[in-house]
Amino acid sequence: MKTLRYVLLLLLSTGPAQAEEPPPAATAADVSAAATTAAPTPPAIEQEVVARLRASPAAADAQELTADGKPVMALWRAETLGQAQGAVVLLHDIGAHADWPGVVGPLRQELPRHGWHTLSLQLAAAEETPARLRAALAFLAGKNIRNIILLGHGAGAQAALRHAVDNKGSVNGLVLIAMGQTEDPTLLEQAAVPIYDIYGSADRLEVRTAGAQRLSAGRRLVRRADTELPRYRQFVVEAADHFFNRQTGILQRRVQGWLRSHAEGMEIRL
Repeated sequence: MKTLRYVLLLLLSTGPAQAEEPPPAATAADVSAAATTAAPTPPAIEQEVVARLRASPAAADAQELTADGKPVMALWRAETLGQAQGAVVLLHDIGAHADWPGVVGPLRQELPRHGWHTLSLQLAAAEETPARLRAALAFLAGKNIRNIILLGHGAGAQAALRHAVDNKGSVNGLVLIAMGQTEDPTLLEQAAVPIYDIYGSADRLEVRTAGAQRLSAGRRLVRRADTELPRYRQFVVEAADHFFNRQTGILQRRVQGWLRSHAEGMEIRL
């Protein structure tokens, strides 16, 4: 836990990294090791993380939500293209935060330039995630935004998939980044939305093994689907690690391309 606390606070104190650069002051291996052994983030640490986010450049995007009567921090950024497409809700991995310099931070900042509002949720204990997701969707509904994509990284990807299965019709698609093994291997087939499954060839063995297993289930979905676009697609980014260090641009282009093909133009204007 001390390792996790150190990595979180040290990264927050330096602010987000620029695209194509590794996270400052800690390697992906450091963070991955901390995340693998970490317990859910205790309230005191979450409060410190939120406080430091509010003291960082990300504070300009801070949006307070309410989940089960408790305040929850999120980072909201409206689209800047002038042609609104919908919203992407981002869920970070264990040991990360809502503006993590690997994956969620760069994506939440880049996607608005392509017509997508972004809302990056600050997560803590896994059991609190469903309520926080409901709060995020309620926030978007209040803005009359109905075309919603969930984008999760690591444990956040598992939470996104679980939400789509348990709340059918609440979201329009899933982007699952570097997702490990799920507790139920049938979840992929139960999620009745288009899915983009992407991970790196240099990620942890668990992620690569789980990805290969999902591909078989995904191919069954594609064979059964009677649509112009396949319901499931997987892509492996060569040499990318868990946080896509130095492959941020490739990740952004891949996500943008999938969104353009599978979810573009369904926005209800503000």
